[in-house]
Amino acid sequence: MKKVMIGIFATGLMVASCDSNTTKEEVNVDSTVTEAVAVMEEEPVNELAFNGVTKGAYTLYGLEDVDATGAVNIEEMMTQFDNTGSFEGKVAVDINEVCQKAGCWINFKKSADENIMVFFRDHFTIPIETSAGKAAILYGNLVTDTLTVDFQKHLLDDAAQAGDEINQADYDAITEDKIDLSFDCLSILIKD
Repeated sequence: MKKVMIGIFATGLMVASCDSNTTKEEVNVDSTVTEAVAVMEEEPVNELAFNGVTKGAYTLYGLEDVDATGAVNIEEMMTQFDNTGSFEGKVAVDINEVCQKAGCWINFKKSADENIMVFFRDHFTIPIETSAGKAAILYGNLVTDTLTVDFQKHLLDDAAQAGDEINQADYDAITEDKIDLSFDCLSILIKD
């Protein structure tokens, strides 16, 4: 958003400076844009509150301070979701896969042939060295989500950039949006 506002401001300055007949009203528009940019720059930004903080036998990453107590297992999470249509809280999982491009997502096995994607709120990241099989506690919400065709292909691009071999057939097979469960994660505790 800042880039858009700065772009509008810069365009306004160019127009004003190129036109020798600039009126007072045009200058006021530019000063309004300048004031809007200044206000936007003062808006608080959600910074990662916990970036590798030791919490007992875990390392904490994320936006909220959490501990491992009270975490349910995957089956309990799914039962609550099936019964109420929602789940908010902590769930104990074993990490199945970590984004090897930036550490911006993980997944865990819901069943032998189904994974649930975990997306970190405000796009925080964990170390890409975090290995599959590590125990973790996720804090957040299980949601029904739409993964667009473009986003599904983006996930393949992440895998390709991390060194995985992705065939064109894998891209071609993605032809429609996918409605699936995902976990909107506010914080993650990774077992040391």
